[in-house]
Amino acid sequence: MKEKILIQRIEEVTGQHYDSPKDFDKLSQQIFFKTEEMVSPSTLKRLWGYIDSASSPRSYTLDVLARFLGYRDYEAFKVDNEHADVQSDITLCDKVSCEDLAVGDLLELSWLPNRLCRIEHLGGGRFRVVEAQNTKLSVGDTFFCSLFLSHEPLFVDKLMHDGNGPFVYVAGKKDGITVRRLRPSAL
Repeated sequence: MKEKILIQRIEEVTGQHYDSPKDFDKLSQQIFFKTEEMVSPSTLKRLWGYIDSASSPRSYTLDVLARFLGYRDYEAFKVDNEHADVQSDITLCDKVSCEDLAVGDLLELSWLPNRLCRIEHLGGGRFRVVEAQNTKLSVGDTFFCSLFLSHEPLFVDKLMHDGNGPFVYVAGKKDGITVRRLRPSAL
C-alpha cells in the first residue's frame, strides 16, 4: 500500500508522528504553507487511520501530499518509491572490503548533497579521515568499517571525532554513498 509509504515519508520529513487532533491541524497548515493547497485535518485523520473511514483517499489529496514532499504528483512519488517496501534483497553494487585493502590504501567516499571524504586504511578495518568536505567528519577522525557498498548507506563503528567517542556514524542514510579506490598520489 503506497499510501502507507507516503505517510512514513511525511513523518520522516517532518520529524513527527501524528496521533492527536492538534498534530493533524499543524500538518494541514504546514502542507498549505508549502504547497498553497489545502488538505483538511479530517482528511489527514482518515488517511492516517486516526478516524475510521471506508473510503479511499482522493487522487487530489495524494497529489498534494506528494507535492508536499517535493514530487510533481503522486504518480512520480510511486515511481520513485516502488521498491521502498522491500526489506531485504541481494545487492550487486560496487563494493570495497577492508580485507582487500593494504595499510595506506585510500578510498574516496561521496554522498548527497555534496559530501566528500577521503580516508586511509590503517589496517584491520580501521580508517583515518585525511580529507573532509561538507561533512560532520573531520580530518584526523578514525573509525572501523569492514565493507563499503556503493548506493547503500555507510555505517561506521567506534568513530573517534575531535577527541570524543566512540560513536556510530551513518553517511548517505537516504541515497547511499559512492566509494572509489584512489592511488596514494591522488591527494
